[in-house]
Amino acid sequence: MTASSVSLTPFEESLLVEPDTQRGEGGPVRRHLARRGTLYASILLLPAFIALWQVLTSTGFIHPILLPPPLEVVEATAELVTAPTFFDHFGRTISEIAIGYGLGVAIGFALGVALSSFPLLRRAYFPLLAGFEAIPGIVLAPIVITWFGFGIESKIVQAVIACFFPVFITTLAGLAMSSDDEIKLMRSLLSSRWQIFRKLRLPNALPAIFGGLKIAITTAIIGAVVSEFVAADKGLGFLLLRYKASFETATVFSLIVMFAIIGTASFLLIEYLERRLIYWRGSRA
Repeated sequence: MTASSVSLTPFEESLLVEPDTQRGEGGPVRRHLARRGTLYASILLLPAFIALWQVLTSTGFIHPILLPPPLEVVEATAELVTAPTFFDHFGRTISEIAIGYGLGVAIGFALGVALSSFPLLRRAYFPLLAGFEAIPGIVLAPIVITWFGFGIESKIVQAVIACFFPVFITTLAGLAMSSDDEIKLMRSLLSSRWQIFRKLRLPNALPAIFGGLKIAITTAIIGAVVSEFVAADKGLGFLLLRYKASFETATVFSLIVMFAIIGTASFLLIEYLERRLIYWRGSRA
């Protein structure tokens, strides 16, 4: 029998391919190079942005009162972080974001699972939740502060309100991704409802849920800071309003950069957890 007359499965054919050709598009080497290229592009973007910023301010194209030079922002940042009370304000805002995000994620995930598991609840309550989400957070902030006071509690509640819906809607959508055939197969194997959820529906939903988690961390930051804008006695948002009122523009931009750093670091942390938990997704990319 000749080799040409033997019928091979796709897997067996892949074993006969040369190692270099297996490293084609989508292979581990290509993915590694793509990730490294993305990292280099991100690193180069920052100095390019700072250089453009410096040119716009040094040439007088934008007045320093409106956009202070980068060096002034750096100096203002050094002065700000060395102030005796800075870390009290910083810790307050981080606590508001972290606690509000944790509670919002828990509530959003629990509601998503509940409405996904019980169609009657989904039909009854989903329109109400969607309508509640349509209310701008800035409108709710004065009411939340009236109910919960000027302390950290109102800021946490505002962060919860801001971030629970992205997790809720992506959990609800993700748990619906499992096909009827997959569920029937699990049932034919005498799997319980909990086993179907844990081994089929939840793993299929994780990519969508992590998408919601990434959106939620940014909205949690916005919710907490906006609440500090409305009324607060401590926090980075409180500091920003105080320096804005005294026309200390460089310090205001320093705080804006801090918000961006907090958001970026939080996003990258969630992305790292996503790669660690959904390891099979990367192998298919």
